[in-house]
Amino acid sequence: LAAGVAQADVSFSGMGEAGVFQDVNATGDEVAAADMTVYTGYDLNVAVSGASDNGMTFSAGFDMGAGSLHDGGDKQMDAQADDVALSAVTIGYAGVTIVVGQDKSDDLYDDGENGDIAISGAFGGLNFAAVLDTDSAETSNSFSLSGSAADMTWSVVSTDTDPSGNAAAKVTVGYTVSDALSLSFKHDNKGAADAINTVGATYTMGALTLGASADDNNDNDISVGYVAGPMSVTFATDEDSAWEADAAYDLGGGATAFASMDSTDYTAVGLSFAF
Repeated sequence: LAAGVAQADVSFSGMGEAGVFQDVNATGDEVAAADMTVYTGYDLNVAVSGASDNGMTFSAGFDMGAGSLHDGGDKQMDAQADDVALSAVTIGYAGVTIVVGQDKSDDLYDDGENGDIAISGAFGGLNFAAVLDTDSAETSNSFSLSGSAADMTWSVVSTDTDPSGNAAAKVTVGYTVSDALSLSFKHDNKGAADAINTVGATYTMGALTLGASADDNNDNDISVGYVAGPMSVTFATDEDSAWEADAAYDLGGGATAFASMDSTDYTAVGLSFAF
C-alpha cells in the first residue's frame, strides 16, 4: 500500500504542567496568598513531515490539550483547547517556505493581526517575508525585509492594515559595539497615530545582562537577567513601576521548576516538563 508514496516522519512533542496560581485580574477581587488555586494542563503536538522526489518538503499536524498552562510572557493562565486543532501546512522548496492555514500566520507588523498565507526565504544577504490575509472584509498584506552589514543589522516591516485599520511601518537598526554591548534604534510611524522613536542598549557582564530602552513618548523599560548553570532569573520594570519577575531552574530531562509574578499580584509557581 505504501509503494510510490514518499516516506513520512511522524513526531510527537508537547508539554505538561502542574502548579498553583492566583490572578487578581481574572476575578477583579483581591485574593489572599492562601487562596491560590491548583492547576494542571497539557499540550500535545503531532507533526507529520516528508519530502517529494524533486526536493520539495512538506509538513502538517495537529495539537490537542486540556486544562491550563502558565504564560510567562503575558502573565496569565492560557486555557488549552480540549478539541483537536489542525495546524497549517508548510511547504519548502529551493530555500523558500510557504505556510498555508486560515489565521495561522501573524501579521509581520503586529502579531495581534493574522493572515492565511505566509512566504519567507533569503536572497543573497537579504531575508524576506510576506503574509497575506485572504478572508477578511479588507484584505491585508504585510511584508518584511532584513539584512546585515559588518556589525550592523537592519529590518523594515510594513502592513497595510494595523490594529486600527491603517497602513503602518517600522524600521529597526541594531549595532554591535562589542561582545558585551549592543545598541538599537527603532522608528515606528504607528499608522495614523504619532510616530515613536525608541533607543535601546543591552550590556552583558558574565552571567548578568542589563537592558534599557526609552522612547520619545516617555516610555522607559529596564531589565536585569541572571543565568548561572541551570538557574535563570529575570526582572523588568517600566516608567509606571509595572514590574514582573521570573525565575526558573532546569531539573534536567525536560523538567523545569519555575516561579513568576508581577505588580498586579499575578503569581504562578509550578513544574513543567517537555516531551
